[in-house]
Amino acid sequence: MTRSRWAAVLLVLGGCGGGESPAHDASAADSAELDAPTDAAIDGPTPVVPTGTNPGFPTPTAITRANQQGPGGWTELGDADWSCLETASTDLPPAGSIALTGTITDFQTGSGVGAAQVTAFPMLTPATSLGAATSSDVASTRGDFAMTVAPLPAGVRRYGFVMEATGYVRSYVVGRYLVPGTAQAIELSPLSQGTANALPAFLGVTRDPSTATALGTMVDCQGHRVSNAVATVSTGSAHAPGVDTYYFSAGSSSLPVRHSQAPVMNKDGVFMVLGVPPLAAAYVQVWGFRTAAELASGTLTLLADAPMIAEAGTYTSVDLTPRRAP
Repeated sequence: MTRSRWAAVLLVLGGCGGGESPAHDASAADSAELDAPTDAAIDGPTPVVPTGTNPGFPTPTAITRANQQGPGGWTELGDADWSCLETASTDLPPAGSIALTGTITDFQTGSGVGAAQVTAFPMLTPATSLGAATSSDVASTRGDFAMTVAPLPAGVRRYGFVMEATGYVRSYVVGRYLVPGTAQAIELSPLSQGTANALPAFLGVTRDPSTATALGTMVDCQGHRVSNAVATVSTGSAHAPGVDTYYFSAGSSSLPVRHSQAPVMNKDGVFMVLGVPPLAAAYVQVWGFRTAAELASGTLTLLADAPMIAEAGTYTSVDLTPRRAP
């Protein structure tokens, strides 16, 4: 089973109410961590640079770059590859049920989460169940689950998952591609109440349980993590009211840092958007300059977008890949 891409985001939360972090595996390249191919179809609004205010959405001062993790940390490889941007998606149309197995693991510790309820749904209708299961609470198999996932409705190519467990915030994973009619395995990681409170605490911010949080990563067409981009949650034409994006340190234990330390996306391509109000339609977006010409003209390009579930008190995880045509 492919490891969750969040396994590379290891949080040292002991001083903020979290548990013990696992050992960091710096030897795994980021491209090996992908759970889905780089072919997410365009599912959001027509590209318009959001109006309004998000303190974590400054104009970058450099073009986007590609990065890869190795034993010595993150290495910059060169310009990010956007050759697949807005080309045709290769997501296959719905066809047949899926025998799905997997593990529910804690976002921070990587330990299995027992007695967790997990439900699959078509993007973006979380009230529609396409399959459900409860993870094992037995020590030797804790967190493991199995379910039959029904085909997506016509016109929908990706699944969402929602997880609920004692001590955890309701956690969504969105935009997951499952090969139609094929048995496969995944890993899903909910966010504990302690970690949900600790993440903003690193920034000197108190979590507002009336809002939602988005956590994401960004890769280019080669699956390499992207730096020098900026992320937000948009309503389609404006930043969602009150949102603030933070980027991570890209260290051996990657932590969210203040704007003065990482004003734009770091080499690990990880970001967090706090303060997302309850919204009927919200989109996680990443913008940046692909070329020196775009930088010189100040023309930002929408590199990726994905709808999120903006419910009060919830967490949404999204692995962003370049924006593709339907």
